[in-house]
Amino acid sequence: MIAPLADGQTSGAIMRVWQVDRHLEALAPLVPGELPNIWLHVDVIDLDDDRGDFGAVEDDFLALLDTELLTKTEGTYTFRLTSDDGSQLWIGGRPIVDNDGLHGAESKTGAIHLDEGSRPIQIKFFERGSDAMLRLEWKTPESRDFELIPREAMRFKMPVERRIQDGVKEVAPRLKEKVDVGPSPQGPHNVLTAEQASKGWQLLFDGTQASPWWRGFKKRGLPAGWVVENGMLVRAQGGGDIITRSQFDDFDFYVDWMVAPGGNSGIFFNGLEDGNAIYETAPEMQILDNLRHSDGATALQSAGSNYALHAPQVDSSRVAGEWNRVRIRVEGDHVQQWLNGVKMADYVIGSEDWKRRVAGSKFAGMPRYGTAPMGHIGLQDHGDRVSFRNIRIRPLAPSTDP
Repeated sequence: MIAPLADGQTSGAIMRVWQVDRHLEALAPLVPGELPNIWLHVDVIDLDDDRGDFGAVEDDFLALLDTELLTKTEGTYTFRLTSDDGSQLWIGGRPIVDNDGLHGAESKTGAIHLDEGSRPIQIKFFERGSDAMLRLEWKTPESRDFELIPREAMRFKMPVERRIQDGVKEVAPRLKEKVDVGPSPQGPHNVLTAEQASKGWQLLFDGTQASPWWRGFKKRGLPAGWVVENGMLVRAQGGGDIITRSQFDDFDFYVDWMVAPGGNSGIFFNGLEDGNAIYETAPEMQILDNLRHSDGATALQSAGSNYALHAPQVDSSRVAGEWNRVRIRVEGDHVQQWLNGVKMADYVIGSEDWKRRVAGSKFAGMPRYGTAPMGHIGLQDHGDRVSFRNIRIRPLAPSTDP
């Protein structure tokens, strides 16, 4: 019997395991809606298949571990992730340790500065063949050596509904077709035409300053790592995700983005500040260098996708260093996404299809995900340089200012 904490949370972490339909060589997402074979409670992240720690699954499986990490001291925390086979550690939506690939027991480390408090962490893990193991250790600002993260430093809330399904689950396919979308969008930039203004379009960036429209997630001002350079709003040196000062209901939204080689970012909408990260509530349209980033190997996480839920049929992105134009249109629960003029996704939030996809995804343990009827638009700090321009919106219903 797991003893819940006073606030309904439980010490440790929660793990979902999926038996997959193929021999993996690296982490890969599943087809949306594939339910896990089993849910497990984990006291500490020190798992070995010889003890049956991954449940009643055979070789070839994927696992996701989710929890909230609690820190009592501000400072630099170093994490050591050991696995057989591949794994990744994400903290607050950012990759910290990448130990992916087909290999025996192998360790990788990564460091991050953390404040006192809590933030979500997730471990992605896959196993092929035999001898599966996974271990997460940390070195706190006060310690000299690595140690297992104690269960008291992790807590999660077990979902009331924990749907499972027997059998093997299908791994998401790769992008199969690349389409030529022509040259990058031409100027003038960061201005509205008279016709656009007459139709109710509003700029969310004028090329010279960003603070009138943007601020940090759960912050009053724009983080220092986000700068204006040559008419571009640039995530240059960190600072966290940023959001619009206003919230929007139904809208038509355009933005141009350019990512550095191997880069990753995203555009959120209907985001709230109730949790520790915007992705806990907001759907995300993916920004990615499909050619060089590992996420580009699968359509479900490629540029233009509704991240982890709806995959585009083709790759319409331009290469890193060139501009891409996004359109997102939200009317009630109906969402449409375009990349360089090619429709990438068309879905209805809250539909039975939506619920099925969410239940089989990383968002299953986030009860507020995709539930807000309106909210902030956000731009993601994923650790890579990314630039934005020509950010404009036409509300289809009145916006509200905080």
